Amino acid sequence: MNKKLRISAAALIGVGLSLPSTLLADSYIVMAKGNKISPKLIQSIEDQGATVTAQVPQIGMVTIESDHADIRERLSAFNEIDSTFADFTFEYVTPNKAQEFDVSFEEMAVSPPFTGDDDFFFDLQWGHTAVNATAAWEAGYRGQGVRVAVLDSGISSTHPDITPNLNTELSTSFVAGEAYDNPPGSHGTHVAGTIAAADNAFGTIGVAPEAEIVAVKVLSAVSGSGSTSGIWQGMIYAADNDADVINMSLGLRGGLPKNCTFDNGDGTSTHYPAKDCSEFVRTYNRVTDYVRKQGTLIVSSAGNDGRDMNHDASTTALPAEANHVISVSATAPYLWGVNPYTNLDELASYSNYGQKGIDLGAPGGDYDVIFDFGFATCNGPVLPGRPCYVYDMVLSTTPTGWGWNAGTSMASPHVAGVAALIISEHGGDISVEQLERELKARAEGKGNSAELGHGRASSGF
Repeated sequence: MNKKLRISAAALIGVGLSLPSTLLADSYIVMAKGNKISPKLIQSIEDQGATVTAQVPQIGMVTIESDHADIRERLSAFNEIDSTFADFTFEYVTPNKAQEFDVSFEEMAVSPPFTGDDDFFFDLQWGHTAVNATAAWEAGYRGQGVRVAVLDSGISSTHPDITPNLNTELSTSFVAGEAYDNPPGSHGTHVAGTIAAADNAFGTIGVAPEAEIVAVKVLSAVSGSGSTSGIWQGMIYAADNDADVINMSLGLRGGLPKNCTFDNGDGTSTHYPAKDCSEFVRTYNRVTDYVRKQGTLIVSSAGNDGRDMNHDASTTALPAEANHVISVSATAPYLWGVNPYTNLDELASYSNYGQKGIDLGAPGGDYDVIFDFGFATCNGPVLPGRPCYVYDMVLSTTPTGWGWNAGTSMASPHVAGVAALIISEHGGDISVEQLERELKARAEGKGNSAELGHGRASSGF
């Protein structure tokens, strides 16, 4: 993508994120004026009783910890500081109660299923049909030469479908005490497999099976939480290390309230200074602007709240509505296990929608068959005997094998994979602006619909 020379050494609804009712009371983000972080500024901050934990000169961000409740007031006197605001913590949420079904390595060793493809679960990946992935493969475009950063809960680096395409030297973690692959993240592994599981006569196949994966852990695989500053550092790290695409299957459940009052989910709410939320949005855009200038495309899940983003001015979906982010809603079939030729482009029951916030739709899966048929079993084309609803979900890799999941978290990696196919089609010589245009132009069901934006993502073949 006209990038500098690479240096290789250098729920069941898919998990979203929500702002918790508690704040890391002693963790803050300091933004320097003019992006200038000087030794004098660092010393001044520390002299006020704060510990500097990270410096990000690309956007002038310093992260600090302090036991002083008035640290923001102390720092407001310094002309070199533009703003100081809370470093929010995000947490995983799983809003539905549907049971997830996994297929373990042990089960496969005992009785592998029959399928016409040598990757024995490929026949269950209806999403590849929806985005026309196989037609791109037949034309010779498989994501080769493309680097995709997966900002998530980490990854299983030993999974047979993941290992062939994983850049272990660049993969890293911004979660204290956790390596990018230890413990491995189930959600991150699922997302990464959708993008680029290898075509290796085993398991599943990714949309772009020859793309390179860089795992960037920004959420704990144990607690499901991660700091705002860690997510931003991960985005900048990926862009600085020549990622062509960043996938962010994460977001704020319910959106960021513009009055900065958060529903705790128990009948109470917590209010933070309005400045914290306004600075949060402003800095998010500063980060995405930086990533864009580095020539990296950002793809994000739109959110699983079933919210009409056109008519909800009280909240902002992030990162979905940040600058330069391709926001993805989720599509799904209904009873695909009974009829593989059914419509694959229905808006999923949980997906956010609205022309204001959606750029593209993509396969995310759904579980609403439960409400009509319960847990009745279904004779799908492969692995018969599972409940019918699971076949409408997205099958991908997990640390212990493979599993079905659903959510806009699953839709976003389908778009990231399609983007990788388009980049490989251009031999890597495509700007991020042109890539955005082609993603939208190739989308099927073109227009500007509330459900799918410019349409359902497609390779164009």
